[in-house]
Amino acid sequence: MSKVISATIIFGLIGLAFSLLLAFLNRKLKVPENPKVKEILNILPGLNCGACGFSSCKAYAQAIVKDPSKIKSCRPGGSQVDEKIAKTLGKKENIEQQKKMVVVCVCGAEAKDKKSTHHYHGLENCQSAHIIGGAIDCVYGCLGFGDCQEVCPADAITIKNKKVYIDQKKCFLCGKCIKACPRNLFKMIPAQGLGNYFIACSNKDRLKEVKDACSRGCIACGICTKVEGSPYELVDNLSQINYNEVENKKPLEEGKSRCPTKCIDSF
Repeated sequence: MSKVISATIIFGLIGLAFSLLLAFLNRKLKVPENPKVKEILNILPGLNCGACGFSSCKAYAQAIVKDPSKIKSCRPGGSQVDEKIAKTLGKKENIEQQKKMVVVCVCGAEAKDKKSTHHYHGLENCQSAHIIGGAIDCVYGCLGFGDCQEVCPADAITIKNKKVYIDQKKCFLCGKCIKACPRNLFKMIPAQGLGNYFIACSNKDRLKEVKDACSRGCIACGICTKVEGSPYELVDNLSQINYNEVENKKPLEEGKSRCPTKCIDSF
């Protein structure tokens, strides 16, 4: 018993000695951090969203203190945060301003619109359902389990009746929903400034296959492309909007109102 106690004490002392040594070396060898990093961290919103291209707010702060040419626009913080950071670093300009974009989900179908000829009994998340092709017949459509909602740091995404809704006032384009969706349904489109129009469908199959899978799918009828001054065009059996051709709201709204399946959406 005494040998066990002695061994315990010895190992305890060795552990303590190593702990003290590591603490000493940590303090002795620690590289002092630039105080401006802390200043910038106090300015940044601290969401660690990655929209700036860095893994965290701290990583971004460290990078731009070391090299101010890497300053990018902080999407969650907006122009006020950008200006404060530039002022802290003694920079007046050179902030990379992001072109105004919005994120949309290119599936506008609700649960009642999506056809399903089988029952799904797997894990209730989109990644799992996508792997085994379950939940709905449309292999392009939104599975509606909310993987996107789970990863959204701004709480900008809600799921109602298996349809995605995005609160554009909250969304700051971090892109996490884009990465989370196994069916690549989240897209960034140019903000049009006259009502944001987009095709809420991604099904590239032909008419019969589309109708068999969803009542809201694009059937490539081409009606939207025939309105005067139309920016709509058909590509791979799917209507698309050529945003470079958008000059006014009228043809966008007319194309939307004429769409027989109501797969053109706007907000």
